[in-house]
Amino acid sequence: MRRLLLLLALTFPLSAATFKSHDGTVLHYELVGKGEPVVLLSGGPGFSPEYLRPIADKLGGKHQFVLFHQRGTGKSVVETPNAETLAIPKLVGDLEALRQELKLEKLTLAGHSFGGILSMMYARAHPERIRAIAFIDAGGPTLASVKKFEANINARFTAEDTAKIKEWSAPEKMKDNRRRAVLEITKAKTGAYFADPKKAAPLIDAMTEESFHDGVFWGIVFQMMALDLREGLEKVKAPVLVIHGKQDPLESAEEVHATFPGSKLVMIENAGHFPWLEQPDVFYAALGEFLGSV
Repeated sequence: MRRLLLLLALTFPLSAATFKSHDGTVLHYELVGKGEPVVLLSGGPGFSPEYLRPIADKLGGKHQFVLFHQRGTGKSVVETPNAETLAIPKLVGDLEALRQELKLEKLTLAGHSFGGILSMMYARAHPERIRAIAFIDAGGPTLASVKKFEANINARFTAEDTAKIKEWSAPEKMKDNRRRAVLEITKAKTGAYFADPKKAAPLIDAMTEESFHDGVFWGIVFQMMALDLREGLEKVKAPVLVIHGKQDPLESAEEVHATFPGSKLVMIENAGHFPWLEQPDVFYAALGEFLGSV
């Protein structure tokens, strides 16, 4: 696996760059591949985009993927993450600043999980700037799926998962080394997002203390307690793909599909929240066909 990733990296070398958003915050992005640009938006909120790198490597022969380090994630550090420094209008403004940085008239967005929600937030504010959107196991435009998600994910934790989550959630663990504790908790929870938890191993093994920032998560989530993004999205006339693992504990695909009349819905059997890792052939065929068509 490491040899394959190295070969892919040599084939599609990273081009890293920074720019300043409208409020002066320095943001990072990396370019992978060649062709029409596609902005990859990671989930969480709070995850570094690095876990989306396999998508860029696989499809980088026909498209140039922009691995965007959202405000507070990955290399785009925010010293004090909170609802003010991570205000949703700033997150939307960052995407618009990225569009201007890339000198693109319109954006093609591929948003995973929270990245899909951020795509909707941007699309509401700038419907005329959307070239296409691919929602990959995206959160819904409302909180309708949240309660069921919580029940689904909790029911999937094994006894070992639950014990590890409890161990690293202890106040003394969090106080001694919060980043390490958050990493271990994140690893313990990840298998439950898969149809086959054994297939989570590559994702878990690649995680570091920089992979997920819980301060970013809480700074953004508290702003979403009355989330309803539907109004305004009817102005989006661009092509939309909704691609979703059928065994994803987040059951939001139908709601996203209904929000965008004319969108294409692809449900992938035997796949959870990370379908490119569980059913890569089906996933890449669907996403590749969609991106090629727009």
